[in-house]
Amino acid sequence: MNSRERIWAAIRHEEADRVPIDIGGTGVTSINLIAYGNLKRHLGLTEGMARVFHTWIQVPEIEPAIAERLHTDTVTLPRYRMSLGLPNVEFKPWGFVDGTQFLVPAGFNPARNASGDFEWIEHGVKIAEAPGEGTHGFSLRHHPLREATTTQEIDAWFDTYDGNFVARIRVSDEEMVWAREFARLLHETTDKAIVADYFGTVLENAQGIIGWDTIYMHMLAEPKLAHHFFERLTHELVTGIKRYLSAVGEYIDVFMFADDIGHQRGPMMKLDIYREFVLPGHKAIFQAVHENSRAAVFYHTDGAVMTLLPELIDAGIDCFNTVQTDAADMDGMELKRRFGKNITFWGGGVDTHSILPFGTPEQVREDVRRRIKIFAPGGGYVFASIHNILGDVPPQNILAAVDAAYEFGVYPIGAGPEDPAALAEHLTKVNYWPKPLKALQEGH
Repeated sequence: MNSRERIWAAIRHEEADRVPIDIGGTGVTSINLIAYGNLKRHLGLTEGMARVFHTWIQVPEIEPAIAERLHTDTVTLPRYRMSLGLPNVEFKPWGFVDGTQFLVPAGFNPARNASGDFEWIEHGVKIAEAPGEGTHGFSLRHHPLREATTTQEIDAWFDTYDGNFVARIRVSDEEMVWAREFARLLHETTDKAIVADYFGTVLENAQGIIGWDTIYMHMLAEPKLAHHFFERLTHELVTGIKRYLSAVGEYIDVFMFADDIGHQRGPMMKLDIYREFVLPGHKAIFQAVHENSRAAVFYHTDGAVMTLLPELIDAGIDCFNTVQTDAADMDGMELKRRFGKNITFWGGGVDTHSILPFGTPEQVREDVRRRIKIFAPGGGYVFASIHNILGDVPPQNILAAVDAAYEFGVYPIGAGPEDPAALAEHLTKVNYWPKPLKALQEGH
């Protein structure tokens, strides 16, 4: 069974030869540039430089030799203008803060401020800023419609703005030609599942364009304005998705959306607010993929979203990521029990807040073993870490995680002495999901 077949078996809730593994297939299942450089040196690989399509998130395209060592079953199809409005066409060498050499888009020239942090200037305005230490990517610093008070201002902005935001919402003629050729080459030269790393955010675009706080205030105090913005944004997103799929739909296997609607303690809004303002956009973009391709819909959100999962499933998601089991009410066994027949869990395979950066390789291995035992039986599971592997994760722990997934993920799942029911009972008693490292350190 090849990688593409393995991923599709997981999507169809079938047990393949082993649990498929995703490292680097998307901008939310990848490796920070510092961790990647450390891993490459640890493996003794000195040739080549990885391309960085995601200059915003600062994760690389996984090079073939590393993809093979990590047992990954996916490959990424990036956007033409992935982030910061830069076309991923011509590349130049660039030394990251730790000295590792990467290839970045030719137009990537961030400024450095007095504090050593990176700044991105667009049309004379500081759009984004990234910490100079390099373990995290850029954060937004500009919201072009924060002061808008009329629907006419919203329409005028969508009609005329040509910068960073709209470059990710719309699909240009150049992107259609570029993406089709990129996807065709991936399809013909690899047997890995091709993941269109599209993003296509609804709420996050609203937060970015109107403002993190302002969009929530509009939903409560200016609902007409908020409705108009979401409707116009959704129209632009659906139009772009249909254009994109007309170019690459025959080649891709998975279409990735990323739109955080949860935080550590719960959803970012009440259910009725989500249903009124954001859910219609989610339904429309998921439907656009299903109606215009054979690709599975991959949806990423951080946080505690157990109560929103039924809405997302009804809206059309096939794969759920990031499966943040350390968020409130995101118990892994409960997720599998309630939704395991409806969606493929894509992630949640190792704790990235504590075990992966701070645990021993043996603790990482045990964490993965337990999670495989819960999520993998019956299919419907793709191994990935809880969000990206950050810069402080030792290379030994990265290898311990993927090697454990490769070993314990063989079907039928054995993965150790406990049967699934006994393991579930045990992990519930020790409060494992919120505090996995503490539980392992105490010998549970």
